[in-house]
Amino acid sequence: MVLDTTALLAYARLRGMAVAEAVAMIEEEGGASLVGIPSACFLAAFADLAEDEQQRLVDLATRVDGVTVLLPLTGTETIEVARLGPVMGHAVIEARARDAYLATYDGAQARKHLPERRIYDLVDD
Repeated sequence: MVLDTTALLAYARLRGMAVAEAVAMIEEEGGASLVGIPSACFLAAFADLAEDEQQRLVDLATRVDGVTVLLPLTGTETIEVARLGPVMGHAVIEARARDAYLATYDGAQARKHLPERRIYDLVDD
């Protein structure tokens, strides 16, 4: 699973539980899967957060015993990310490359770039 900027912002701001529940679901698999945090999405979210929220985001991305991993932005991917936009561009590229789900609060935008079967709509009750 790959988290986009909308997911990272919601997690860091404690808005709903959908992201935390998705990460917990992956953790319960016992290391069979990982949660990818695209570095460009991390940077976009980090810049938009208050200091305490930034720390929450850093904690998510760097937990030693967790299932999250920061995904680097490399080479010519940068151009495609720039074209797709800062909110989900890097997440789209990573989801495509890894044949992974894209976890997002903006499913409509994600569906412009990925097939329905690759979208994990985050919804809070």
